[in-house]
Amino acid sequence: MKLLLIDRDSTDLSGIRWFLHTYFPGDVTIEIGTTINEALQSIQQFEPEVILLNIDLFSNNRLIALYRVLQKHSGTILAMTTEPLFKNALKAIDLQVAHLFVKPIDLEVLKQKLTAISLRTTKAEAVYQEATDESFYYQLFLDSKTSSLETNIHFTMIEPEHSEMFNKLYNWLQQTPIYSSMRIYPLSEKIVCLFQTNDLEKDVRTLMKEWRLTNNSSLNIGVYDGEPTTMKNMYTLTKRALHQSFYEGYGHIFYASKQLETQTFDPLLTPEEQQLLTSSLEDGNIEAVKSFLYRLSNEGIYYKQDDLRIHLTSVLAQIRRFMLKYKLHEKAAIEQNYRQLFHLIIEHPIFYTILNGIISFTQRLIELANEARIEKRADYVELAIEIIDQQFQDSGLSLPFVAHKLGISPNYLSTIFSKKQGLPFKRYLQQVRIQNATKMLVETDFAISEIAYLNGFDDSNYFIKIFKQHIGITPHRYRKT
Repeated sequence: MKLLLIDRDSTDLSGIRWFLHTYFPGDVTIEIGTTINEALQSIQQFEPEVILLNIDLFSNNRLIALYRVLQKHSGTILAMTTEPLFKNALKAIDLQVAHLFVKPIDLEVLKQKLTAISLRTTKAEAVYQEATDESFYYQLFLDSKTSSLETNIHFTMIEPEHSEMFNKLYNWLQQTPIYSSMRIYPLSEKIVCLFQTNDLEKDVRTLMKEWRLTNNSSLNIGVYDGEPTTMKNMYTLTKRALHQSFYEGYGHIFYASKQLETQTFDPLLTPEEQQLLTSSLEDGNIEAVKSFLYRLSNEGIYYKQDDLRIHLTSVLAQIRRFMLKYKLHEKAAIEQNYRQLFHLIIEHPIFYTILNGIISFTQRLIELANEARIEKRADYVELAIEIIDQQFQDSGLSLPFVAHKLGISPNYLSTIFSKKQGLPFKRYLQQVRIQNATKMLVETDFAISEIAYLNGFDDSNYFIKIFKQHIGITPHRYRKT
């Protein structure tokens, strides 16, 4: 296997190379690229089968050439990042990486991923050489003007629920009683089966049932049931039908004639959605979180996979903020679960599993946050600032009100707030209100008295006085200038 490592940190790359040379089972040739020119040259001359790159590199326009080359790379791309941020998830999805590691890389996981890639590559090459009809693979991937199947032969594709069962499935198919009536051709993750039968659905369901009984796992089977066409068209349409497993799970037969119509939607959270999630987490309302997530899986409505994954990483970003407020990231097990959830969102093939993973993790965070409140380990200043950001328009918002909501004394909140922020609570609240008022003076035609009211000032004269103290001029002069 030829592996290219791309990162600015040559020390990290040297450590990875040493580990793989020492412990990787099988021959592996490794090159390192620490600059854009080195990376481009290695891709062209070395022709790596696998690329492991630091996705944080793509932060400026100078790297656009490397980015375009990677998008066209025919091999496997693995990526790593310093932090699991939303923007890095977008880059990973765009490059269609097979796995996104979070630094420091778990080298055992890297070894497992490379082993799986090596086995798939070796297996595909061996099967191709031993195939009794090599022309089948040419027909499958290259355009042909002729149909390649007789009337009583049916094109199907089978994929196991668990990728590690692939070899076992291939061997099992060769030994099943109905093997004599079908030909099997393994691909990298799926197996093409050409059934010779007069009752395809019966045979397919029998196959699924027998596999479940003997291996305690499920199969998905895609069936081409359209008009006679080329092998490549059958493959393309059947493979597309199998994509429905993301929404439906395993244990199903998917017909090429019944393709799902997916809808697009804006994957980024709106301010209102962010506020809803924040409030639900703070209130410990897990049912509201469930309702928010399950709206993505309404019956009969299917959103594009990439949009859903991006949307859920945006949800995870709000969960991350909640973790930081209550210092839950300092718990090693919770931090590890968070990183695992990030990979679940990016990589897992089943949508409902991802949703349940988020809900389970969120439920645990809510419980820990409640414990933190009881133990007074929460960052009360950050919580107070969040309340101000949410309710500064309310003229009744005050230090005693916020302290009561946090379950601490006003004097204690006043002391820690001034110490951390460098100014008193009241002054900070006025600052937030005045900053929002300046925006409204520029962006709206509202009367000054109405702007005062919308920013928590019942008395417009008092608003003008405070505004001048903060800005140096009156609201009227500010709007005019």
